[in-house]
Amino acid sequence: MKKYSFLSTTNLKSVYYGLLFLGFLLSYQTGTSQNYRNAKAYITDFGRNELFVKESLMEYSTSIIDASPDDRVQTTLERIYKKLEDVNENLTKNDRGVYGDTDLRDAFIKLNNKTITLLKNKSLKLNDYQVQSNLDYSEIFKNYAYKESEIAKYYSEILNYESTKRDFGLKYQINIRNFNKRNVFEYNAYQNLIFYKLNVLDDKLIQLFKYRKVEDVLECVNFMTSVAQESLTKTDLFKDDFTDTSLNDANIEFINFIIKQNEKLVPLYQDYILVHEDFQKIKKKFLETNEIIKVEDYNNEVRRYNKVKNTFFDALHENQIVKSELLKRWYITNSLFLKNNIEFENLYEKFTNLD
Repeated sequence: MKKYSFLSTTNLKSVYYGLLFLGFLLSYQTGTSQNYRNAKAYITDFGRNELFVKESLMEYSTSIIDASPDDRVQTTLERIYKKLEDVNENLTKNDRGVYGDTDLRDAFIKLNNKTITLLKNKSLKLNDYQVQSNLDYSEIFKNYAYKESEIAKYYSEILNYESTKRDFGLKYQINIRNFNKRNVFEYNAYQNLIFYKLNVLDDKLIQLFKYRKVEDVLECVNFMTSVAQESLTKTDLFKDDFTDTSLNDANIEFINFIIKQNEKLVPLYQDYILVHEDFQKIKKKFLETNEIIKVEDYNNEVRRYNKVKNTFFDALHENQIVKSELLKRWYITNSLFLKNNIEFENLYEKFTNLD
């Protein structure tokens, strides 16, 4: 006899909550305390220190991509935000800017402070499926909106910083390198959020199957259908953002799997609950009235019940096995997408276009 376990997406350990932070951290810069002769010297030194900070974050980037143990990732994470705190303290005390102009320094400190806050409170953590799935739907969707808002606001702040950096260069006739469009990490963050939303609801659905309440299951499925359709719309919008469409394609595959999963399992679940309720009525009637039921009739009811029950649980079991393999492939695709699209060589590029 098979033993059935209610597998959920939370059973697959994820290290990808750090993917958002990876993108954030690779954008930061700092400076050292000196008296500069001119803006060119200040900017050159600022850029040199930017590369130093980026280099110090490479270990964290590698630990995320290589799926290092959570304790190692957390240790690295704590060391990084401590470094960022030290950088800010040093800048505040010692960086006097150029000709007293500290706009670039102040913009960097502001961005760094936002980063430190996000690192410490884990507001953008994207692997807490089980915790979130235990919440009411109103709280789940409030959490979705909050995370999406934080992503948008953070990358908006990065662009604001880049704008400040550009303006600072223009003020002193120095062309500073900057970006003004969505980068690979922002793209990855939104793709991870699509995956996260469906996993939270899927975890909730798998748990609801335990309690034999069809109305609760249908409610969850309705929410999942809505999120799935919204997600397909977003993947369509993302399809031309990068030449490498592997992560977008992986999300489309996962979304369609969830849709087909629910179309297959819910009718089987409804049949199982209906037969279960009928069988319980027969048992209750027999116990209350001591009514004699023919052994053959009773056995027929038992076989009918077991057949419908096993049909559902067999389908659920097979579905979870296929889903587990799909999730593993998704994690691999996510990792490879970052490896293939992060331009780590830029770590050593000049900060400016100076000769």
